[in-house]
Amino acid sequence: METPTAIQTAPGIEHVADPGFEQRLIEGIRPIAEHFLAHALHHLFNTGLYDLLEGGAQVPITQLADEFEMDHDRLRGLLLYLANEGIVAVEGATVQLTPKGRGYGEFRAWYSLLIGGYATTVAQIGPALHAGQPSCTRDGAQVGAGSCEISRYDGMAMTDALLSQAGLRCSELLDLGCGNALYLIEFCRAMPHARAWGSEPDAGGYKEALERVADADLADRIRLANRSAIEFLESPPADCNPDLIVFGYVLHEILGQDGEQAVVTLLKRVAARFPDINIVVIEVANEIQNPAVMRHGLAINFWNPYYLIHYFTRQRLETQAYWERLFAAAGLSVAGFTTTDPHVDSTGLELGYLLRGPDHR
Repeated sequence: METPTAIQTAPGIEHVADPGFEQRLIEGIRPIAEHFLAHALHHLFNTGLYDLLEGGAQVPITQLADEFEMDHDRLRGLLLYLANEGIVAVEGATVQLTPKGRGYGEFRAWYSLLIGGYATTVAQIGPALHAGQPSCTRDGAQVGAGSCEISRYDGMAMTDALLSQAGLRCSELLDLGCGNALYLIEFCRAMPHARAWGSEPDAGGYKEALERVADADLADRIRLANRSAIEFLESPPADCNPDLIVFGYVLHEILGQDGEQAVVTLLKRVAARFPDINIVVIEVANEIQNPAVMRHGLAINFWNPYYLIHYFTRQRLETQAYWERLFAAAGLSVAGFTTTDPHVDSTGLELGYLLRGPDHR
């Protein structure tokens, strides 16, 4: 057997690679591979391909292409890429989801939020760093959809916990910043005699909310508006008389776009318009500079990216102490507090408050 000859460089060209270069290269570009994988998984979910493969059967690739009106060669290329990542198995002309691939399905909402909603945001960070440049954009519909699905694990459970702590039962809910209306739908299913209102400023999110409410056959109990929280409260419908208002991850957007006084004014307006209202606020504590928190696995994998994008999209996250000072400035008292179930998120970064105005009886 012949001994392989060493790679020769042309005269005058310096050979810069040392024996450890390849291993350093593999480690150094792994984030690039993870970036591509995250996008590929999002497309697998968002196109509907995952849902068709979720049953576990081997499916002809031509069937998938025909079902979704896709280019056969491009689809095959995506599936071959995912096969190399262990997400699917391609055998001849068929494809099948692997157990590893099925495992990702539980977390698809996080891909909707961070990849579908904020991938374009991340791509704009470089130019946006310069003084005087506008904030980065995002896909509001994907942000709303992902956030609403994730709320099954955090926001919805935290709201239920706050109401249970206070012994409250809600008959009319107003969700300001309702996204795709998933929370409203779940609320009305859990409480058959209740009704709900939702206001969503993003046109795409509002459209999806209308469709979801209609599909759930709840249009007679859930009424929606394509308006911001401030716009809705300026002139609420005459028959809107909620006993509970939910601000789920909304106040930090108003804070970033309109300033602290706008949030204080909004909360005062709510308490004045509905004196006996119970107000649930779900927010996130900004602990990006707290190393004790940021060493947590979920802090690195989720909250660190979450913090990053908020600096570039006119959203202002604040500390727990800040929010509590702001509520006091608005004349509200804290009647209850909670955070996420530690089996879901043990960082304690999500803040759930039950607030009441000065005239609450």
